[in-house]
Amino acid sequence: MRAPEKHVEKARHTKPSKTKGDTAPVEFIEVGLSLELLLDSHPVFSDAVRAAILPLDGEFLFDLPHGTDPDSKGRVAAVRLAYAGVDEPRLAFVFLSDDGTETKVEGADGQAEHLINFANSFVDVLEKIGQH
Repeated sequence: MRAPEKHVEKARHTKPSKTKGDTAPVEFIEVGLSLELLLDSHPVFSDAVRAAILPLDGEFLFDLPHGTDPDSKGRVAAVRLAYAGVDEPRLAFVFLSDDGTETKVEGADGQAEHLINFANSFVDVLEKIGQH
């Protein structure tokens, strides 16, 4: 059973996070900018993320509550994006701040191990289902 999703206010600031290089992948910037616009018309965070990754042929995996306060609006969505010049889609995370006003997109590097493991397990299950 899926936990009820919280409606969010429009995110005012999007922070595309940097990966190992000096700049954020262009895909992170694209998703971040799209989210800023889409949260007006898609008040449910997961719907906005799905719409933001659609033009990039991204794959939405899941979203979970993310924050220190049980009543917070914080969310994290796991997605897979095809990066320019890379054959395989890579795992990325889209975060909504506790107050629902900021989003950021980050690669899997540096994320909590349990979050990465859960996302990778999710991908494994989807790939096994796709093989049958």
